[in-house]
Amino acid sequence: MGWDFTVNDIVNDMIDLRQRHPHAGYLRMKRELRARGKEVKSCKTIQSCVDPFTGKFKWLRVWWTNSNPRLIFGYYLDRVKKDGYIPLVTQSDPGLENFCIAKGHSFIRQSLDSQLQGTLQHRYMKEKNNLPPEIAWSGLCRDCVPGLEDILANPHVDYSCDNPLQYNVFKWVAIPWFQSELDAYAKLHNSTKRRAQRNKILPHGPPDDIEEHPHRYNALDFKIPIDPNASCIRKAEELYAPPDHPVFELVPPEFNYWATSYYQQIGSPVVTRHNVWNVYTEILCKFEQNAPLSTTTSLQGYHDDREDFVREVEDALQVNINDIVDDLEPLPYETGYLGGVRGGLGPEIGEDIDFADGVVNFIVMMSRCHN
Repeated sequence: MGWDFTVNDIVNDMIDLRQRHPHAGYLRMKRELRARGKEVKSCKTIQSCVDPFTGKFKWLRVWWTNSNPRLIFGYYLDRVKKDGYIPLVTQSDPGLENFCIAKGHSFIRQSLDSQLQGTLQHRYMKEKNNLPPEIAWSGLCRDCVPGLEDILANPHVDYSCDNPLQYNVFKWVAIPWFQSELDAYAKLHNSTKRRAQRNKILPHGPPDDIEEHPHRYNALDFKIPIDPNASCIRKAEELYAPPDHPVFELVPPEFNYWATSYYQQIGSPVVTRHNVWNVYTEILCKFEQNAPLSTTTSLQGYHDDREDFVREVEDALQVNINDIVDDLEPLPYETGYLGGVRGGLGPEIGEDIDFADGVVNFIVMMSRCHN
């Protein structure tokens, strides 16, 4: 894959980013430019969510975009249905892609507690304040992603994300394999005890154990149990992440049918890091041998679809989407941020109880998009 960037490419990206983020500082612009470069190179994106108390990856997903607000809320709903509970509060960086998770989670919380009507049960963390997912992402970039990126950076294979056929074959073959690698990494991370740090007040146990047994770590548990089939879950899904939305399709249905057929014809090999490009090449050859099919199937190459996604959500919900949700009352911030307990005021602690006796587990999800 050729990844050549010219000065003009960088200048054009900087102009576009400045229009998107007119008040961003140097560090924000540098981060956005680096992220855009990675997205263009691999034409796939990774999105992660970390519980800041336990340090657990709630999800670690790779897809062909992470710019669609519906997709991010879909990840949230998948986790809720698996866990059987929701957090008190979600939080994320400001960004258009986090609109649906902010609105959707607030909708569910308001449905369960009428006293929360009109309030935003999501907190936006400004630059350098969303540290737990940044730390987790740093570890992922150090320990896992470089090796996977090296495997995908094969210069001897005919692949360009601008070629619609090659791009869709690549997505069909590589993304499920890449996801399996991320799943293995997340499972190892979530089941491994962190190294003890003397100045850290959070527990040092395995994230899975901390989440399942908070009392073992002198922590309170504020998870909110919920039936995955509850009406508020179904309504939120209908509004903000309808399952039949195209963003949840890896490739178009017709293409998926033929790719599956060709995959079976080559023996349905298990895709691994050792043969991912071989499988890609064999399926690509099958499509190229059936020229009429490859030309009539409606396919697109990679393109920056952020604005299209946002416009679709705005039209469907009849709203204007900004970097933050501004039509709901934010959580109070009086003596410090105390999570979502009692509407943001923190737990009621009796005079005979000392905060030093235990750490309060607010079970807050922190969502972080990474390219």
